[in-house]
Amino acid sequence: MVAACPKCAAKYRVDQEQIGADGVRLRCAKCQAVFRVMPPRPAAPTSPASVAPPPAAAPVDRSRLVIVADSDAESGKRCADALSSWGLETVLVHDGVEAMLSIQRMLPRVVLLDPALPKMGGLQICEMIKRNESLRDIRVILIGLAQTQPTQPGSLDASFQADQYTERSDLPDALLQILQQFGLAVSAPPAPDPPAPQAAAPSPQLPPQSVQAPPPSAPAASDGLAAEREKAERLARIIVSDIVLYNQEKFSAAISAGNVAEAMDADLEEGRALFRQRVRPELRDEQDYLVAELLRVAQEKGMQ
Repeated sequence: MVAACPKCAAKYRVDQEQIGADGVRLRCAKCQAVFRVMPPRPAAPTSPASVAPPPAAAPVDRSRLVIVADSDAESGKRCADALSSWGLETVLVHDGVEAMLSIQRMLPRVVLLDPALPKMGGLQICEMIKRNESLRDIRVILIGLAQTQPTQPGSLDASFQADQYTERSDLPDALLQILQQFGLAVSAPPAPDPPAPQAAAPSPQLPPQSVQAPPPSAPAASDGLAAEREKAERLARIIVSDIVLYNQEKFSAAISAGNVAEAMDADLEEGRALFRQRVRPELRDEQDYLVAELLRVAQEKGMQ
């Protein structure tokens, strides 16, 4: 500590350990004055009552928490607002690093992931969630790849680790059914009342011979594979979307030439291997799901 002579203000450095409880006497080398240096007083303890506790954070019901990670601010806000109106708790983020930190900290029930998130891609986050034992119970909904740019190699396999998949054009309405499938009690707002029907003019009576019976409806599938077919179609969309993203020039040239199936056959091989691993043989024998989806996308882009 530093002590100052009370007479001439000369300063001296004093070892605090050499100062006893009664202090120590010093003689000023400059003016010969004798003065006593006392030990510093201990800081007064702060009274607990004088410190206001920080405000308690509102509890978060993690069983009803959905993190929306979307690089499109407007689309993300629409989804978050819809989820809140359905009685769920939502957190909206716009980049991958913030999304991953929020997931690890808050452990939500569901995450809606945009594959094109900046800083860390949504497919990479999906893979990290499913490989982490403490996170793998979190349900992941992946936004359609068709509207995004390529992220990283291996994204095709990571896409299959998502629990559900939805096109961006179907948001936010498609989330309601998906969340109900996940077991969340979602309370959607009531639909507006339909307009009151107006009285219609009486229809003229037709002669008996002109009345035709309605055509018989197609019999419903009874083989119990409807859900599996839907899953196969969804996986085909993911595979084809990924292939198109990584081969855009080749795909465009094939559309112009009108030979998409032949030109992209080699690129479909990896997808076929993954498709065989995840789709039952009887469904694979029904049709070539990948080629059918590839042709559908090509026709949407103008192939005749």
